[in-house]
Amino acid sequence: MVDIALPQGFDGTEKLPKTRRSLTNCWNAVDRIINRPGITQLSTTDKVARGQFIWNENIYQVVSGDLIKITDVSTGAFSVIGTIDSFEPIDWDVGFNTAVIIVRSATGKGYTLDKSDVLTEITDPQFVPSNSVTHINGRFVYVPFNGDPAFYSDVGAGGSIQPLNFFDAEELPDKNTVCFNFTNTLYIGGTDSIELFRNTGTDSLAFTRLQNGRIQNGYIGGILEYNQTFLFIGREKDQDVGIYAIAQGSAPKISNEAIDSILIRYTTTELQNAVSSRFKWLGYDIATFTLARHSFGFLGGNWFILSTQSSNEAAPWQGGYINQYNGKYYTAYNDKIGRLDDINTDYGQTFEKTMDLAFESEGLLDFSAQSLTINISQGYNDAIGSVALQLSHDNVLYTEPFYRQTGAIGQYYSELTWNYSGGLGLYKGFMGVRITTTEKVNFSTSKLVINLR
Repeated sequence: MVDIALPQGFDGTEKLPKTRRSLTNCWNAVDRIINRPGITQLSTTDKVARGQFIWNENIYQVVSGDLIKITDVSTGAFSVIGTIDSFEPIDWDVGFNTAVIIVRSATGKGYTLDKSDVLTEITDPQFVPSNSVTHINGRFVYVPFNGDPAFYSDVGAGGSIQPLNFFDAEELPDKNTVCFNFTNTLYIGGTDSIELFRNTGTDSLAFTRLQNGRIQNGYIGGILEYNQTFLFIGREKDQDVGIYAIAQGSAPKISNEAIDSILIRYTTTELQNAVSSRFKWLGYDIATFTLARHSFGFLGGNWFILSTQSSNEAAPWQGGYINQYNGKYYTAYNDKIGRLDDINTDYGQTFEKTMDLAFESEGLLDFSAQSLTINISQGYNDAIGSVALQLSHDNVLYTEPFYRQTGAIGQYYSELTWNYSGGLGLYKGFMGVRITTTEKVNFSTSKLVINLR
């Protein structure tokens, strides 16, 4: 009996398929695989979600042309607060007495929302359509959609902008793309670099650039505050795209070759519209990125694939926009309002959970496999479900699936074993293993063993 190492996540080189290892809808938590949460559907809006945020101890969403407020988090009931122009994605941030919402487009409007739920369009003549907004020391800072110099509001008045309240991160001549507040320092990201600014406390020149504070990475999309840093999709100057994390004076790359091979399939415009979110589950802090055709999660330096079944085919995860409210995580995706829960469905649809791993013999000598056993979570499922095993000689072509049933409630000591009289085949030093379920069973596991003969 030989242990097979559990995959750490999604990695490997595309043109060397035997190096590929993968986890889908589960992650490695110190040598045990954890099943991701599902999504309970609370209600529908008949509109398309453009963003979600927490303000004044309530959940707000922009759906199509409406700003709505969730009035009952148990049922997903909501009321319409006002109208938001256009159908482009939004950005937002919250201050002490107002929240600001901007429409991310070349003609996008801006709005303030006060604690009485009064939504007001920003009509100050100095306001220009913006791509990003952040709040710092009582002011809202905006980055124009066309990449022009950033501008800021008066203190405590997100919609009031003075003619001289414009400044530029112009140490490098790139277009501005994003702004964010990290440890009370203002970061202005451009297409080639990120520069840092300190609040001066004066009205005439509220922000001044920090010397030697430039980060040599350009910003594209998907900004996310995560685990005492910020993650984003970007690139080093004249290099391919990747995912980076802000550090002291630098932004190390955290995406691996497998993730990068996905990112390069997208246009810059598609990456600019990436949706990033964060949730904690069973104590694990998960970052997520959703693109038009792919989605993936990040934990402890490792990546894993996220997906939702749609018409029996894998589609990007439908977590969408996620925010924590009163200890739970609420989602906004297309027309759905949902909540992350300990279930094995997304909005009532099962999702596929998969481990792709491999066994290589010492010296890559030929071997014969008699059986394979997986120590999967048993005794907690509401119904008996099937788990499929597929095997491969090359990590490209796989056998037809062999199914085994999980134990019902109370059958805690059951194991899943695939054992046939003729064994599982002869292999030339390498055996690819794929274990999958699309049923309502918990996919958590801690051990996988192969019996050689």
